[in-house]
Amino acid sequence: PTEILEKPGPLDDAEMKRIKSHTFYTKYILANLKDLDSVVEWACNHHERLDGTGYPFHKTADEITQGARILAVADVFTALMEDRPYRTGMAPEQALGIILKMVKDSALDGEVVQVLADNFDLVNQNRKKAQAAAVREYQQMMASV
Repeated sequence: PTEILEKPGPLDDAEMKRIKSHTFYTKYILANLKDLDSVVEWACNHHERLDGTGYPFHKTADEITQGARILAVADVFTALMEDRPYRTGMAPEQALGIILKMVKDSALDGEVVQVLADNFDLVNQNRKKAQAAAVREYQQMMASV
């Protein structure tokens, strides 16, 4: 719900549980799309971690596909760099530092993170453009409701 996504402070346990359910609903909603099995797998497993501490299935490194690993890095990058209701986006150096620590902690794939690091400015520019377009689309949708 919007009230959880746009909450200006920390989420309580029930709200966090609700947020984490998005991976299940992603799989449920996309499962019937023909010829998109790989995309469904990437989307529902993007919160898995190489060390098995992720969710929803607690998969380990050998069970997580390259696509899900890429999406996981993209998701963390975006979450750190963009403004959120409870904080402003981080500086590139700070975000990259957190992402590199996640590699050391066996959460994210080091090879995927290296590609991000090598192309950080370009990826960040594209993120900004895509998010500006998404904000415009969201505002138009909400205005028509």
